[in-house]
Amino acid sequence: MFVPRDNKPIDFKGFTLIYPALSVGNVAQLMADLLISTMTMHKVGYIQHPSLIPLVGNDPYAHPSATTCKVVTCCEVYDSVEHNVVIVQQRSPFIKGRRNAYKKWLAQWIRECGFSKVVIATSSSADERLDTQITGPQFRFVASDKIEADYGEMFRNFYEWDELERRQTFPAPSVLEAGDRGQGQLYIPGGGIAMALFNDLCSDTPVVLLLMFCSEGDNIPEAIELTNRINRWLGLILFHVSES
Repeated sequence: MFVPRDNKPIDFKGFTLIYPALSVGNVAQLMADLLISTMTMHKVGYIQHPSLIPLVGNDPYAHPSATTCKVVTCCEVYDSVEHNVVIVQQRSPFIKGRRNAYKKWLAQWIRECGFSKVVIATSSSADERLDTQITGPQFRFVASDKIEADYGEMFRNFYEWDELERRQTFPAPSVLEAGDRGQGQLYIPGGGIAMALFNDLCSDTPVVLLLMFCSEGDNIPEAIELTNRINRWLGLILFHVSES
């Protein structure tokens, strides 16, 4: 369940939700850290669920001059009223066999909150790319029908984003690709619950899935690129994060 700070009800209706799925290389979590710290977002509560491994630690967003110590837990919720955005930052993995239960609860909570749109950020294992995905931009998107109608043309023609290619076979990678939207199946190895959550929400919620191909290791460049792409679309920060 979502536990609001100070046990005061919070209205998220009309906000944009950014949910970084726990995935290969932790690219989405790094992206969330960049946005939360750069926008100085406020912690408004936390998520308590039996599917999450308990965790407690020091506040990673504490200011260097802070004189008090605050703690963080396994899954916390941050918002920025100025930008009308909410971010759920999950810091610990799922208990074995409980991932689907959390996904079902999360989808229901998202619907109940009435977010204007949902951005699911994740990553996909680079070693399972198609041949055509090896070169060029390592960023892809998948949009629900509502997001496609509102932003699809902008994504492709203005931002020059590439839609995630569909595969004719599943789960094994295939050299065959479906050229038409809606044919074949989407395959996101290492993407956590991102695809399942998208499928659960896409019929009645404006949702887009954004991903980077990556491998385990230093994925700061991938996190910065993902942050910049989200920022360019949503207009959260007036400057782009530099990769240098």
